[in-house]
Amino acid sequence: MLLRTYRRSRTRRLLWVVVYLALAALTFDLLSILKRYREFSRNLTSHTFTEPSTLPSPVRNQKIFICAQFWTSAGIIQERWGQALLDLIGVLGKDNVYVSIYESGSWDNTKELLQALEKVLVENSVPRTVILDPTTHEDEVNASPLDEQGNPRPGWIQTTTVGVGKELRRIPYLARLRNKSLEPLFDMHAQGHDFDKILFINDVVFRPSDVLSLLATNQGSFSAACAMDFHYPPAYYDTFALRDTEGYGSIMTSFPYFRSVESRETMLQGRAIKVQSCWNGMIAMDTAPFYEGLRFRALPDSLASKHLEASECCLIHTDMTAMNLAGNGIYMNPSVRVGYTVNAYNLTHAGPEKTFVSSMQYVKGMWLNRIRRNVLPTVPKVIKEIDTKIARWKKEGGNSLEKREETGQLCIIDEQHILIWNGWKHV
Repeated sequence: MLLRTYRRSRTRRLLWVVVYLALAALTFDLLSILKRYREFSRNLTSHTFTEPSTLPSPVRNQKIFICAQFWTSAGIIQERWGQALLDLIGVLGKDNVYVSIYESGSWDNTKELLQALEKVLVENSVPRTVILDPTTHEDEVNASPLDEQGNPRPGWIQTTTVGVGKELRRIPYLARLRNKSLEPLFDMHAQGHDFDKILFINDVVFRPSDVLSLLATNQGSFSAACAMDFHYPPAYYDTFALRDTEGYGSIMTSFPYFRSVESRETMLQGRAIKVQSCWNGMIAMDTAPFYEGLRFRALPDSLASKHLEASECCLIHTDMTAMNLAGNGIYMNPSVRVGYTVNAYNLTHAGPEKTFVSSMQYVKGMWLNRIRRNVLPTVPKVIKEIDTKIARWKKEGGNSLEKREETGQLCIIDEQHILIWNGWKHV
């Protein structure tokens, strides 16, 4: 009896020791994470620039080609974008910028707002090209998949939609419009007028300080530098184009996002994160690769017909890398956050330190990320299925005159995006 009591008492003591040690380890881990959070917040603040005079010297007085595309974006243009652009030009200086805006087939009064914006640009002698294309999505999808000679037009594929026949892909359409918006850049290059950076701005809420901070990424030394974009914070938006240093999409849409050690650790530090691809609402890119022939593109139709797709905003990075023109690195800058609504922007600049991650979210994110890294497979099943489809596509190319090579494999997802009269759809 005494022996049994002693054993129960000993087991209880050991159990308490284990509980105390676990609590001590948890407390130590929590304090260590909170210490890292303070470093994270300091770094975000220290890499935020509000005045051109505070920028690193290599960034000052650069020539910036500002490029934007719009479709049915009147709300954001009227509410914030138009004035933000004018404020940005005032900060950078009109002699240091060129504005290229391409709009096509909007349903709302986007055209009228852009005409009013162009009038202000003209009055202030800002170099610009503003194209208001009347061609609508309906015009595009109602065109024949065959040209006048009966040859297949690129960008049309057979899908599983019953009774439709071939349908028009969304990504080749977007790539074509992006290249059109860059035409003034090449025209000016031919005339001997060059730019240092191209600044692509989506229909997002931003401030001039966001652009200054983006241009200062890695002291201004980068091949591409992206913001972070948000629609419904804390989840980030652009999962289609973002790939970490190992070429994978994020393991979670909330902080700290990445599986890759390098990408995850620099995010936890609040520093510019090296990635293989990003876009995220606003991106600055070195002009040199474009002067060397870099252009936006889509996957070949024959590969897309396998129910695969890739963003033109991801392929631009893999092509730049394949051309050996990405030597200065591709970065995502967490100090630069843009929103697709005013509310989303404000939520990611909240609190006394104007960070987008609270201390509680930081702790929760680190713990959740650990669990997901250890539970989820390193190579998801869907990626293996994509690799199988690509291998089949290459093998079938032996019976085709088409050269079947794809350098943008890390961009490919198991989806099809089709243009329709009022937007686009998944198939």
